[in-house]
Amino acid sequence: MNHFVADANVRTLLEVDTLLVMGLMLMTGYTSLLRYKHKVYATAEDYALIGRALPAGLAEPAAAALADPIARGRRIHLNHLENVLPFLVLSGLYALTEPDHAWFAGLLWAFLVIRVAYTVFYSRGMQPHRTIAFSLGVLIQSIMAVLTLVAACTG
Repeated sequence: MNHFVADANVRTLLEVDTLLVMGLMLMTGYTSLLRYKHKVYATAEDYALIGRALPAGLAEPAAAALADPIARGRRIHLNHLENVLPFLVLSGLYALTEPDHAWFAGLLWAFLVIRVAYTVFYSRGMQPHRTIAFSLGVLIQSIMAVLTLVAACTG
């Protein structure tokens, strides 16, 4: 076994970050399924491929925002990109500070659970649950950033 993977923090980092990346990958497929289900496509050439004309009065970029479920799925995906990618960097940097495993694992698993909850809340239009989940995720990232910076400045 690789000596890095023997470290509990590294294992947790690998597990959580891999699941988060897989979630990002699934969002692409989810948006595609919504487009297929609602017969709403992103570009004029997508409509041409299936032998349909671009809906009247619809500019090409606006095609992506046609149906609410599709637009909602794209917004969820964009929000994941805006939050998961910085988390991947922060979690890796924070792991380098060799934090207490229980604390480290708690923060990482909590972030993963919160992102899953956020996705469910957003896809179902559940407010204020969505905002609470988003805010908790930002709080976890902020805690990790501050702790990483403090460790770097005092180390």
